[in-house]
Amino acid sequence: MFVHWSPWHGCHKMSEGCLNCYVYFLDRRYGRDTSVVTRSQTGFNLPVAKNRFKEYKFPSGTTFAVCLNSDFFIENADLWRDEAWAIMKERRDCSFFIITKRALRIPSALPKDWGIGYPNVEIDVTTENQKAVDQRLPIFIDTPVSYRGVIVSPVLAAIDLHYFLATGKIAEVSASGESYSGARVTKFDDILVIRQQCIDHNVSFTFHQTGRFLLKDGKIQSIARAMERKLAAQFGLDFIRKS
Repeated sequence: MFVHWSPWHGCHKMSEGCLNCYVYFLDRRYGRDTSVVTRSQTGFNLPVAKNRFKEYKFPSGTTFAVCLNSDFFIENADLWRDEAWAIMKERRDCSFFIITKRALRIPSALPKDWGIGYPNVEIDVTTENQKAVDQRLPIFIDTPVSYRGVIVSPVLAAIDLHYFLATGKIAEVSASGESYSGARVTKFDDILVIRQQCIDHNVSFTFHQTGRFLLKDGKIQSIARAMERKLAAQFGLDFIRKS
């Protein structure tokens, strides 16, 4: 079971990858100001919610995607984060998947008993170009995490990940294009460059979404939102690390 858990909502744009943020796009539909970060009044304790039999509503083995409409390490949530960590620790029988652009804040925002990382927590850092890679990944690869991934999204340019992949500390790389209003063109060749680096270093790779516009073989394809993931899968670029 895969469940979205949003202990807080809202974020601040911080780099080129944030220009056409999907959360801002979706919030505009409801007249919501995404730049205001607020604690969830009803969903904060979602993973530990219980039914009338005093059993967890979400069974053992559930995977919680954390803060997909915010950033788990955003400064505005500093007062609430320890409570969220405690929930993840209580639900050791579940997995928690965190995506962040704020790699530089991770070390100072970890719980005191983190050690080498909670075994049920995966942290992925998002990058979009070489500037973001060079700013975020050096500190990320030296941060203790049980399962460490990199998400290149949206892919704005070909990037060099060789140094970081060679450390053996990155378990997986995922790449995608940009969707929604103002989406920039994704170059298929840039995806191939990232994929080949993963193959070279035996790191798993996933092309999880084409984006709204894909430049391939000299032509820009306009892709319906519902087809972005399906078409990415059809290209057959996913690579599973060889043991």
